[in-house]
Amino acid sequence: MDFVFISIVMVLAGFIDSLAGGGGILRLPAYVAFGLDPALILGTNKLASTMGTAVSAFKLRDRITVSRKFVKVLAVLAFIFAVIGAALTRLINPHYLKFIIIIIAPVMAWFVISNSHLGRSQTRLKIGIKKSNRAAKMLTSFTAAYDGFLGPGAGTMYAVFLTKYSGFEILQATAIAKILNLASNLFAMLFFLAIGATNIKLGLLMGVFSIIGNMLGVWAGKRHGAKLIRPMIVLVCTMIVAKFIWDYYH
Repeated sequence: MDFVFISIVMVLAGFIDSLAGGGGILRLPAYVAFGLDPALILGTNKLASTMGTAVSAFKLRDRITVSRKFVKVLAVLAFIFAVIGAALTRLINPHYLKFIIIIIAPVMAWFVISNSHLGRSQTRLKIGIKKSNRAAKMLTSFTAAYDGFLGPGAGTMYAVFLTKYSGFEILQATAIAKILNLASNLFAMLFFLAIGATNIKLGLLMGVFSIIGNMLGVWAGKRHGAKLIRPMIVLVCTMIVAKFIWDYYH
């Protein structure tokens, strides 16, 4: 029954991840309930989630209309700044800065709720391509550094920021976000594997269920677009804030 429970959670988390990010909110408590050694939870989670994200990125690649060269530049920035963010954890304890996401998450939810047409169409030409690309590079660097330093909600931040400030249509922003999230997560996954902080067998097995969830999410996202992705982003933002408030008082 424990295995059935955690498998279902992985599918659901993968579904949420593919549309709005934030699946880790479900995965981490599931690993705890499953009885996984706490020292192996983060590494196992990264292995499974990275597998699912890779499939989402591949499945959504046809929704990206900007040049591959530009996306590659963003991916390289995501990897570099994720490493920088991880290095900062040696100077500053992330535990003391968790309030960052409590501030950012409601703001992202407000962006989505208050702008009923946000992400329904692409506005890059209106913003200006050069300005849009510059904003995308800056936002990618900031979010990747946050992802390496703290992590929760990074996938959601990529999608919302690229939609709001770079003018991407929301499904295209989600597609690009998957690639950037994959790039920034790749470092963390390799790091945990290198130090032996991963249950590889469990991670690979849960990765299969994560892939299933991501594939279902991509199918639903392509079918319903902004109508499904926008409320999912608001849901994830609410879940993130609720989790941190719960953790603070318990």
